[in-house]
Amino acid sequence: MTIVDAHWELRNLGVTTQEVEIENSDKPAEIRKAILSLHSDYQVVKAPSTNFEFYSLLSEFGFSFVEAMIRVSYSLKNLSCPPLIKRFSNEITYNEMDDSEIRLMQEQIKTGIFKTDRVALDPWFSSSQAANRYIMWMNDELTRGSKLFTYKYKGQPVGFSCIKETSANVYYPVLGGVYNSGKALPFGSVILYKQLEIARDLGGKDLYTYISSNNPAVVRIYSTLGYIFEDFKYVFIKHKK
Repeated sequence: MTIVDAHWELRNLGVTTQEVEIENSDKPAEIRKAILSLHSDYQVVKAPSTNFEFYSLLSEFGFSFVEAMIRVSYSLKNLSCPPLIKRFSNEITYNEMDDSEIRLMQEQIKTGIFKTDRVALDPWFSSSQAANRYIMWMNDELTRGSKLFTYKYKGQPVGFSCIKETSANVYYPVLGGVYNSGKALPFGSVILYKQLEIARDLGGKDLYTYISSNNPAVVRIYSTLGYIFEDFKYVFIKHKK
């Protein structure tokens, strides 16, 4: 079990935050002790998807289930594109963002292009708080060396993604989104496929990421693209009243 003081969320969301990750090997008494030690305004616990005893314990302490985080992976040596996605993929170009493209991404995020994450859905938070969290997150990723890409259709930006290398030849798409100008066509599917191309072209052999059960459309796309579904973590939250 790990307990993290997520101090960055005070800047992002305006609340103190602690995050707990429980492992199957943890004992209920250890979990109880850890929960009792939490003192932040916003508390997040991630637990294995196969231990009902953990869920009962978290419920006892007032935690609510908000989503399942699904780990998915892709072997880039087997990269292939479904025909429908390929039709649009050939018409999409991408490049690393310049400063003006970063500003455009930030403005698009402020409009609320992300609606299904646990913060955006949480009535304790506002849409502006949820957007600010994404903007600050992307700023942090840039300082850590992650790469931001913009995707264009007929020369017009329709979306973005953030990708980083987590270990030798292993890549992790941190975040991706479709701009309002790209909502009418299946650019979400194309961007998720283009991320695979980018990781491969950067020398990647494998790729993994996490997706939320709160966005079934994205889950379907990852399945269509041929990702392997590896593991589930259930996420519970609690607000200090």
